[in-house]
Amino acid sequence: MKRATLAQSRFRTLLAHSRLFRPFAFAAIIAALTASAAAQNNLSLGSSERTELLFLGTSGGPPLRANRSEPSTLLIVDGRPYLIDCGIGTMKRLLQAHIDSERITTIFFTHLHADHDLGLADVMGNDFFRLRAASSNSNIQIYGPPQTKLFVDVAFHYITFGFRAFAAEPDSLGPGATGTELKSPFVAHEIQADGLAYQDDKIRVIAGENTHYALMPAESRRRMKSFSYRIETPHGVIVFTGDTGPSDAVARLAKGADVLVTEVHDSSQIANYVKAMVATNHWPPQRAAWFIAHARQEHMDEKEVGDLASKAQVKSVVLYHYNPINPADYVAKVKTYFSGPVFASADLERYCLDNAETGGAEKQPALRLCGKPPVDQPKGASGIR
Repeated sequence: MKRATLAQSRFRTLLAHSRLFRPFAFAAIIAALTASAAAQNNLSLGSSERTELLFLGTSGGPPLRANRSEPSTLLIVDGRPYLIDCGIGTMKRLLQAHIDSERITTIFFTHLHADHDLGLADVMGNDFFRLRAASSNSNIQIYGPPQTKLFVDVAFHYITFGFRAFAAEPDSLGPGATGTELKSPFVAHEIQADGLAYQDDKIRVIAGENTHYALMPAESRRRMKSFSYRIETPHGVIVFTGDTGPSDAVARLAKGADVLVTEVHDSSQIANYVKAMVATNHWPPQRAAWFIAHARQEHMDEKEVGDLASKAQVKSVVLYHYNPINPADYVAKVKTYFSGPVFASADLERYCLDNAETGGAEKQPALRLCGKPPVDQPKGASGIR
């Protein structure tokens, strides 16, 4: 009751002193109060002295699904968030996790397929609004393969279209907006080759080109790249395969990692999907054959995931970018080829990597599930990209 009274008092004060009682200014006031309330009820960015993985989207796509958003994972290191990929549904999952998107100031893309990047527009739109409402000069750094700068520039043009009418009204968007010109807080960085891609005081990111574009002509592969990332944290090493087929380069990148976050699919499920597309959508033989080749050469099934994990001698595996009818089936098949722990992720599940007792004299990094998604999450479906 006291909290509600305080919020009402702040609201009246802001209204009384606002000289810009226009729709956007009113919305900015609401946003400021909402941010204050969220801070009081923040589940969000975890504690120091450990690394966390919050799965925001675990589905392969397209098409879209009600129970799983497209690929997106929040890596949280000592309370600092980094976003890896940003498929459709990312912003909604951040809201459900009570995390302010503008606090994520570093974003990585493994590659620029639609199921991994189309959610960026929602995140950018929310970031832009919230940063403007707070009169913040903060920038969001976005790292990805070649063409990332063009992608970010186009996305900013798209999300700001609806703000330009406000920008035409003096002072409505605060400093940095002149007429209909809006300054972008989003800074793109393109990763051109294997090697060190990013480093700060918390993480070190090493990129390795994978085989997700194996069927692409050589000329196209010079212009478009798909990367896996090895991320070194104070609490252990996490490797994100992104989308890839079997790859010796990825196995080298993943060598000895504490956690392998990997895509996976089921070959029989893919075969059934292609048969259905041939029957219902009249796919010609060439298209059906390409899809099967795409799944076999540019993605990994359970055996290939298990083989990769064993070859790289990783300590644990987390499956994502899949659409399981029964996640336990995927785990069981991977464990046929890999003896370590295997987890089947779901949207909004949170995993913690911290030091655990191993029975010896020293503690070793160990992965564990430390936060479950809402109980009303339904089962999955099929499809892959």
